[in-house]
Amino acid sequence: MNPDDKSSRSSLVAIVDDEALVRVALRRLCGVLGFATTDHASGREFLAALDSGVHPDCVLLDAHMPDMTGLDVQRLLVARGVQFPTIMFTADDALEAQARYIAAGAVGCLCKPMSGEELLAAIDSAIAARRGLLL
Repeated sequence: MNPDDKSSRSSLVAIVDDEALVRVALRRLCGVLGFATTDHASGREFLAALDSGVHPDCVLLDAHMPDMTGLDVQRLLVARGVQFPTIMFTADDALEAQARYIAAGAVGCLCKPMSGEELLAAIDSAIAARRGLLL
């Protein structure tokens, strides 16, 4: 992956995290990597944005949020038949937790803190898979 090759990156990435500083950091990093972003402070806020017409190409979803967890959001997306890829991120590096996220429909799971290269590879792979491409 070459972060300088932004030719195929006009995709919209939704960032869902209850921590403002994390959202800002991810928004900046995604911007540097060439992605447009929209960010949401909660799962409910994100779901409301979907209802109002926001259609991201990929979702970065924090697994541990108050009120509605990332897993709750992921399950609702699957129940609604939503077809965009979700990448969960968490500070929990336990394989069992990661397996639960994948089983619930997430296409990937990243552990905090994540490098720019890891994030880029995960987003590019998720979007390419959605479009039926191979990287």
